[in-house]
Amino acid sequence: FPGAKSALGLQAGFTLIEILIVVLIISIVTSVGVLTISRNNNKEIELFAKELTQVIKMAEEQAMLQPAELGLMMKDQAYQFAVLQTAQNSNTQQWSALDDNVLGQHDIPSHIEVRIDTHSPQSNDDDESKKKLPQLVISTNGDVTPFTIYVGKKGAKPRFAISGDADGNITSKELG
Repeated sequence: FPGAKSALGLQAGFTLIEILIVVLIISIVTSVGVLTISRNNNKEIELFAKELTQVIKMAEEQAMLQPAELGLMMKDQAYQFAVLQTAQNSNTQQWSALDDNVLGQHDIPSHIEVRIDTHSPQSNDDDESKKKLPQLVISTNGDVTPFTIYVGKKGAKPRFAISGDADGNITSKELG
C-alpha cells in the first residue's frame, strides 16, 4: 500500500494553524498575568497609603488619650512613632521610639516610595541630632504639624497623598 505510507507521513507534524493557535493562547495567558501583577502592585500601594493614614489617625487619638506628644519619624524604608519624654535626673526632653505593634516600627515595602513634606523650610539633613527628631509632631490636644505624605511606586510619580492640617484633620486622596 504505497498510498497509506504517504498519508502517515503527512500526519507526523503540526500545521501552521495549530502552531498559531497555541501562540495566541500563550499570548493571552501572558497578557492576563502581566495585568494581574500590575494591578496587585497598584492595590498594594493603595492599601499601604490607607494603612498609613489610619496609623496616623490612631497616633493622634493616642496623643490625646495619654496625654503625650507623639512624633512620626520616617527613615529610609521604615516609619515609627516616638513619644516626647523628660529625661531622668534632668529637665531635658528627648524623643523615645515606641515599640508597640501599632505605633512601633513598620517597614515600607521595597517597591514603594514614601516622601513627607512638612511645608516648612528645608533643614540640614546632615546634622545627626536632626535625624533623630520626628518630621511630624502630634500634640496632646490633637493638633498636628501640617504635612503631606506622598506614596507611590519607587521611581514613579506619587499615586496617593495623605494630608494633615494644623487642626488635626487627616485626609487621603488618590492623585490623578
